[in-house]
Amino acid sequence: MGNEAIARGALEAGVSMATAYPGTPSTEIIETLAEVGNKYGVYVEWSTNEKVALEMAIGASMMGLRALTAMKHVGVNVASDPLMSLGYTGVVGGLVIVTADDPNAHSSQNEQDNRIYGIHSYIPVFEPYSPQEAKDMTKDLFDLSEKYAIAVFLRSTTRLSHSRGEVKLGEVQNLGRKPVFHRDPERWALLPPYNLAKHREVLGKLERLEADLAGFKYNWVEEGSSDFAVIASGVSYAYVKEAVEKLGVKPTIFKLSSTFPVPRKFALEALKYGRF
Repeated sequence: MGNEAIARGALEAGVSMATAYPGTPSTEIIETLAEVGNKYGVYVEWSTNEKVALEMAIGASMMGLRALTAMKHVGVNVASDPLMSLGYTGVVGGLVIVTADDPNAHSSQNEQDNRIYGIHSYIPVFEPYSPQEAKDMTKDLFDLSEKYAIAVFLRSTTRLSHSRGEVKLGEVQNLGRKPVFHRDPERWALLPPYNLAKHREVLGKLERLEADLAGFKYNWVEEGSSDFAVIASGVSYAYVKEAVEKLGVKPTIFKLSSTFPVPRKFALEALKYGRF
């Protein structure tokens, strides 16, 4: 299951804390981690709500630990207060926020595209298309989060979270980190004039990240023989691959996993085709 693959990716990254509030299609992530948390030394918690879950994960990250928090799309609404500050403060230990969106509202009160939250909060958004990529990307995003000292969204959807497929596993890590908090009011206290400086800082982080994402291994181009191109992100890439096979057409496919920020080089290459 895609959610189990996300949980496995967190274990392979050496996650120390995992928190969540249950809600389909995200629930199985923490259920999976709860089954093995004691074995691998991971603190796993069903929190009072999504806001508390995010704040717990932020606290772990502030002390240098790797943390994951998971929630369904409407749960991000509940967590939005600390989320908006998180973009400014950044992180110490890698922090991955899983937003499990529910297109077609299979088990939700609405449809909601949480990629917009990434733009709004200055938190990068990444979308895997398969259980294997969900596992691999989750692991890699912890490294990316620490490299840029920024939290990241992993956006799943119902079809990915509840899909099944073969997944090649790696080794589970225990990084052996000890929690240490370094007092730094200029970083953690978002009050004038510190907040404006942090705003400029996060914009700089996103600019550097955008440039680096031109070579992101989960973004790629599949050259076709037709005179049009298709841009696909997340699980929609799998739909595109199935559709072009059935239709017998061969468009160029731009497979985009970093939906915020979109690497300019990648986007400009796609625009050359003119037809989408």
